[in-house]
Amino acid sequence: MTTIPAGRWRDRMANGDGYSRVLGLVRGLQVSKMIEIACSLGLADRIDAKARPVAELAAECGADPERLARLLRALAAFGLFSISEDGAVAHTDDSRYLRKDSAPTLHYASRYYAMPSSWAVWGAAARAMTGDTPFEAEFRKPYFSHLADNPTEAAIFDAFMRHSPDDRHAAVVAAYDFSQAERVVDVGGGSGALLKAILAAHPAPSGVLFDQAGAVAGAAGVLGELAGRCTVEAGSFFDHVPAGGHIYTLSQILHDWNDERCVEILSRCRAAIRPDGRLLVIERVLEAPPGEADSMNYLADMHMMMLFPGAKERSLAEYTALFRKAGFGGPRLIRTRSAFSIVETAPA
Repeated sequence: MTTIPAGRWRDRMANGDGYSRVLGLVRGLQVSKMIEIACSLGLADRIDAKARPVAELAAECGADPERLARLLRALAAFGLFSISEDGAVAHTDDSRYLRKDSAPTLHYASRYYAMPSSWAVWGAAARAMTGDTPFEAEFRKPYFSHLADNPTEAAIFDAFMRHSPDDRHAAVVAAYDFSQAERVVDVGGGSGALLKAILAAHPAPSGVLFDQAGAVAGAAGVLGELAGRCTVEAGSFFDHVPAGGHIYTLSQILHDWNDERCVEILSRCRAAIRPDGRLLVIERVLEAPPGEADSMNYLADMHMMMLFPGAKERSLAEYTALFRKAGFGGPRLIRTRSAFSIVETAPA
């Protein structure tokens, strides 16, 4: 019995000639969609320690056996799953990242980046080069309004944010000392995953979760037994921010907005924060030169360009300029083990 070997694709990408590497990038959208189909069918979760017959998997997920075998064969050529000549499917080290229970998991990322609106907006990406925002040009509404009108995609987005593939919440808690904080206010904190990680690691602080009503609706389920140490407030950070906090967090918020709107958000935080307080902006921070930095940071910057008017990832110098306009002092950059950094500042 022979199987399609894993690893040759990685070898070509790492050691092959430039043509092979660029060809892999050119056809990457096809691989991305194949992975998304596999995740939507739950294939990685249906395979555990033992190989399983492809016919059995097809029956479970309602797929055509012959076509499912071809999909798995194609993925195996890229090191995702292995499939034998007699149709037995097993995991490789790489395909295990597609399981929901993997830590970290890429299951939710694969669903998000290839869901219909993501697929459509990247199909219109060239419009960004003339100044349009491709998402709004295609869908005639802002991104979050679209999610509000499309609960299936909203659920995919929320799951992606909760299951960050780079473990950013735990990475932030490991990199920053929250033990002396009295009150942590998570501004735009969604359903509370970051705040939960902070409070679980430190018994002293209380927490305030602040976001729009739809975003905080599921907070009780996420916070669990820590809900008793939290106040959940609904509102817009363009109108106000809960006052009196010692530490304020803005995690993956500012990259959604242009500079002017960022200054508005930061100014609301400045009005609410204690004189001895700290603001933590948790974002990807761009470095130069790009060829020596994390390429995912620059891909994230392009994704922001697709979705929101004026949205972008920023350099430390750009954050410094925003802070000063909003009444904060110069920042301190704290790297984490994830792709996200903490940019700490305090009232000027």
